[in-house]
Amino acid sequence: MKKSILTVLGIVVATISMLAADNQNELTVVIKNMQNTEGVLEVTLFDSEGNWLKEGKKQQVSIDNQSEMKIAFKDLPAGNYAVTVIHDANANGELDTGAFGIPTEAYGFSNDARGMFGPADFDDSQFELNGNTQIEINIK
Repeated sequence: MKKSILTVLGIVVATISMLAADNQNELTVVIKNMQNTEGVLEVTLFDSEGNWLKEGKKQQVSIDNQSEMKIAFKDLPAGNYAVTVIHDANANGELDTGAFGIPTEAYGFSNDARGMFGPADFDDSQFELNGNTQIEINIK
């Protein structure tokens, strides 16, 4: 009886450890090419094409230098992700646009992907996260 309980307990602990290990991935996003230190950076992480540019995990940070900024997303399960970055220079919470909807504030996508007449696609921006990963995004 004791052996059965210890066996079941061992299986439960091993399963929990495996599940916890799956969420130990960290993504570091390095943002480069900032033109100034005004406003904030809004960095959004998406985990599927279905929520691309709609609903993601957001972080907003003040810009403390022009050379580069690093943003970390912790405890992520392994999988495919894509990232967007907006340099919200006037901190109004949106990507400002001018004539014909062309952005007037800097932005970027993972893989430095670019869309033809609009935002980049999830497929062009996605990357695989399996372990701790660092990516770079040059905003323009």
